[in-house]
Amino acid sequence: MLPIPKVKGVLPIKIRNSVKVVLIYKESLLVTTYEDQDGIYHLLPGGGQRAGETLDQTLIRECLEETGVKIKIGDLLFVRECFMDPDVHRVEFMYIGTPMSSQTGSPILTMDYKQIGVSWLPIDDLENHPLFPIGLRKRILAFHNGDSHSPIYLGEIK
Repeated sequence: MLPIPKVKGVLPIKIRNSVKVVLIYKESLLVTTYEDQDGIYHLLPGGGQRAGETLDQTLIRECLEETGVKIKIGDLLFVRECFMDPDVHRVEFMYIGTPMSSQTGSPILTMDYKQIGVSWLPIDDLENHPLFPIGLRKRILAFHNGDSHSPIYLGEIK
């Protein structure tokens, strides 16, 4: 690996890959549910890629840990960039997923910080739920309704 050249006044950034799943089953979207000082909100299941892991392996692991659902990964649906920390550039790869199975009984989940559970949001009411980033709601609905004209690269959507 080549060393990162130092440029006066410019700090190198860390690029962090993250994968998410858009899993719609029985007219509902699988999400992870969180709570903070502003209330309850939802995110697509998934998480950060570990060294030596493929994106597929990461998504299968993260989804099982966070939701208890084993998935089959489909096509790449969206790519999003975000800058949540000043020194981290996160690139999110969002894939279509289908459930293979779920654990029986109450799965022991490895929940993220502030995660309080797992939810299935009714797809026909998606715009009325606090799913973030907000810009994904209409794009997921469009995908579900058969609109194949949405771009894969979304850039930095809020």
